Amino acid sequence: MENQRLRIGELAERSGVSADTVRYYERIGLMPKAARTPAGYREYSESAIDRVRLVQSALRFGFSLKQVTAFLGVRRAGGAPCKNVRAAGALILEAIERQIAELTVSRESVKKTLKLWDWQLSQTPEGRPALLLEALPAGKGQSPVGRRSLVGRRSGQPTESRSPDREH
Repeated sequence: MENQRLRIGELAERSGVSADTVRYYERIGLMPKAARTPAGYREYSESAIDRVRLVQSALRFGFSLKQVTAFLGVRRAGGAPCKNVRAAGALILEAIERQIAELTVSRESVKKTLKLWDWQLSQTPEGRPALLLEALPAGKGQSPVGRRSLVGRRSGQPTESRSPDREH
C-alpha cells in the first residue's frame, strides 16, 4: 500500500490539514519535496500522512514549527534530537505551570471583584449607575477588594465608602 501515491488534496484531507498547510510544511522543510507528475501535480507517499500527523501532534503538544523543523532536520541528518526534544518539552511544562499560576491569581481577583460588585450593587439605588468598571484593579496583580468605592450608599452620588472587606 506504500506505493500508492496521494495528491495534495487527498493527503490534506486524510491528515486533517489544508492543502496550503501541506505546501507550507514542504516549503519550510517539515516534509520532503513531493514528487511531481508530468503535469506538475504533487504526489506523496502514504508515509506523508504520518509525517503531517506527527507535526500536528508536536504543535498541539506545544512545540513551535521552528523547533519541529530543527528536530526533524537533526533526525534527517542522522542525528538523535531526543535530549533536545525532552529539554524543550520540559520548558513547555514550565510555561504551562506559570500560566496555571497566573490564571489562579486571576481567578481569585475576579472572585473578589464580583464580591465587591455585589456589594456595590446592593448599595446603589435602583436606576443609578453602580460604576462597576471604575472598581476594577488599576494594575497587574492588584485586587479590587479593599479599594474605595466611588458610589455613596443611598444617594448614588460620588462619596467615599468602604468596600465589603473593610470595617465600616
